[in-house]
Amino acid sequence: MQTSENDLRQIDIVKMYTSKKCLVIDDFPEIRGSLMRSLRNFGAESVDTAADGDDAVKLCSQNRYDIVICDYNLGMGKDGQQVLEEVRYLRVLLMTSLFVMLTGESSREMVLGALECQPDDYITKPYTEASLRTRLNRAIVRHEALLHIKKAISDGNYQRAVDACNEMIRSQSRYANDCLKMKAQLLFLLRQLAEAKQLYESVLDKKPVVWAKLGLGKTLLAMGKLDSAEDILEDVIREDNRYIEAHDLLADVFMAKNDILSAQKAIERASQVSPKSVHRHRRLAELADINGDDELAAKCHQNAIKWGINSCYESAQDYFNYARKVSDVVRGGKDPSEGSILVKHAVSYLERARKRYDNAPEVEAQSHMVEAQLFHSQGKMSKAQESTAKAKKLYNNLRSPSADASLELARTLHTMNEEEQARAILTSLAASHPKDEKLLRIIDGITGEPISDDGKQVATRLTRAGISSYEARDFDNAIDVFNQAINAYPRHVGLNLNLIQAVLAATEVVGSNPKYEKLCRRSLRAIGQINSDHKQFKRYAFLQKQLSKHYPKLLAAI
Repeated sequence: MQTSENDLRQIDIVKMYTSKKCLVIDDFPEIRGSLMRSLRNFGAESVDTAADGDDAVKLCSQNRYDIVICDYNLGMGKDGQQVLEEVRYLRVLLMTSLFVMLTGESSREMVLGALECQPDDYITKPYTEASLRTRLNRAIVRHEALLHIKKAISDGNYQRAVDACNEMIRSQSRYANDCLKMKAQLLFLLRQLAEAKQLYESVLDKKPVVWAKLGLGKTLLAMGKLDSAEDILEDVIREDNRYIEAHDLLADVFMAKNDILSAQKAIERASQVSPKSVHRHRRLAELADINGDDELAAKCHQNAIKWGINSCYESAQDYFNYARKVSDVVRGGKDPSEGSILVKHAVSYLERARKRYDNAPEVEAQSHMVEAQLFHSQGKMSKAQESTAKAKKLYNNLRSPSADASLELARTLHTMNEEEQARAILTSLAASHPKDEKLLRIIDGITGEPISDDGKQVATRLTRAGISSYEARDFDNAIDVFNQAINAYPRHVGLNLNLIQAVLAATEVVGSNPKYEKLCRRSLRAIGQINSDHKQFKRYAFLQKQLSKHYPKLLAAI
């Protein structure tokens, strides 16, 4: 009897399963057993099982699996999304392996969060063995056809991967469209932007597929064609606002345009669509901080803590970021009774951090540093001094303090008006990390004036630009320039006073408004109390008198 084409194809698929090492992850033993039997019925001979996320990550670290089938809900501990994030973060499961997510979850945030991690397939419950076989067969056949390209990508040989994509496209493979998508992404990674743009446009000429629109938007952004990138990404969102990458890319476009508020709104929308991303909450907190939206920043830090639990991206710094931001909210004029509740809540978060990282002396030290800032924001100086003393003692006992711990101590010392000690720590830190641009920016933003040479030059340049606009009576532009400078150097006394002066000049022309008052509140809070021997004290005192005329409630709230 002659074997039909379909029978032959099924035989080939069985052979594919035979050579694969599989892992099944589910917290219910009955389901683990059922999935293991199904895989063996499909032809698999090597099938391991894991009952929870930690076991799954450990097994993936010890073995190279070709197929992983993971339930989304794994009970206590990591969920399926966090397992996928971690094995990719650790690079113990590369794109040469097939990851299939199973779930009975139907909530939007769970589904979109899981899909954002881009599993190779996503199968909803209930399913039968027959339907599971159909979906897995389709996924494994496609995976095998593209495996040589995925291997080249995993090896970092992007040009070889492009050549392999070209070969499959020329041969009119049934997976030619997959190859087009992969080729365009590879051209982007190779920084062959003009070629990537041309490929995306050629695809879109035939059919308006979303992946090509997203890719084109990303490529146009990289090429500096910001308006075109914005247009196409807005088009994707109008089509369906659940395309999370479009929101993220749109935020990048707005950042490139220095439109920080629009960037914040774009990330807010993305966070609403898919709220489980720790990185996105941290990014939104940074943007909200730049825009002076302290309460949103605090909420984002809370969300980073919430969704970071059991995640490979969990960090004690989220606890400190939250509590520190609460101190800013309280210092910004919060009602005392509300402020007291917020501080109590933030202190409880610091206690949680100490318990969660109970074998980390550095975490304990940092928690007392931030605690001091919280008490200072309430005017509870004796408690602030007590926490500062604890923090100093713990910090001095650390063998090799991290940059985070040194930065936090400097923030605390600055808050406690121990400016010389704060600058000494930051100067030493800057000297130890002369090429770490991100760290240097943070250092420059902590005390009254930048420490790095680049920071001093940028602050001087922006100051001159702002003063030039002010002298030309272009007060709106002066405010924008000084605000941009303060975003980089938030505690720079001169820049904050310049902003207040520009706001007062604008107020004389157009009258007072809440936006101006908010800017002044942020600047006064950043300056804090300066001594009468400070070089800017007379100017500070004069501007305070001017503010009392136009914004009488402002000084009382600071």
